[in-house]
Amino acid sequence: MSQFVTKYIVMPIVWLLVAIISIVFFIVDAIIWLLTFWWDKRLWILHRYSCFWAMFYIWMNPFWKIKLEGKENIKKRQTYIIISNHQSAFDIALLYRLWMHFKWVAKRELFRVPIIGWNLWLNKHILIDRTSVSGARKMIVEAQKNLTLGNSVLIFPEGTRSADGTIKRFKDGAFVLAKKMNIPILPVIIEGSKNVFLKKGYVLKGSQTFNMRILKPIEPTEYADKNVSELTKEINKMYIELHSKMAPQHYTSSSKLET
Repeated sequence: MSQFVTKYIVMPIVWLLVAIISIVFFIVDAIIWLLTFWWDKRLWILHRYSCFWAMFYIWMNPFWKIKLEGKENIKKRQTYIIISNHQSAFDIALLYRLWMHFKWVAKRELFRVPIIGWNLWLNKHILIDRTSVSGARKMIVEAQKNLTLGNSVLIFPEGTRSADGTIKRFKDGAFVLAKKMNIPILPVIIEGSKNVFLKKGYVLKGSQTFNMRILKPIEPTEYADKNVSELTKEINKMYIELHSKMAPQHYTSSSKLET
């Protein structure tokens, strides 16, 4: 009975409230954009508002907790290639907890989602069309422009969400950028978002602790002698080793550790 109540009564009410709140937040979002886009070229103010907007959903639930480690590893006014593993759509809200100025690299489909996509457009986040090679090239060009302006760029190097919570093979786009632009890579590891919001379904887990670990930046001098393939594999391996210690329950066999 309790599952029935949660699925067919509680969650529809929760999502209705989220929709109403999102509309209100977006109206303010649009007003801020209108007042600032013509002089705030990096859209710094709009992004700060987006951070508050994302965190508001987490603050609404007192049973959701974020444990953040390594904030001291972020240098103010430093531009980074930020990378993170990807377990759930909820990662998007969690990563705003960094309170950094960055541009997402987001798949084209997200830009078509009402409210979420509109916010991506207003903030001039970076679109990637994963169906074509030219789409990846355009993403690299747009990311380079943003990095030149001083905007950090946040990329999920796995390319898509992990179905079982383990770290999957990294694509090389983030590391191509790092090599081209000669800037530090800021690794972030997330654990705990996989079960709070499943890829299929709409029921949210009411109580959850999210662990976020910001690692020390990987400076250009540390990877100068590595090619893109070597760098990608090395950082991928580092992620797997660290994440398997944070969440050993996801790595139940040696085969997964070799993903």
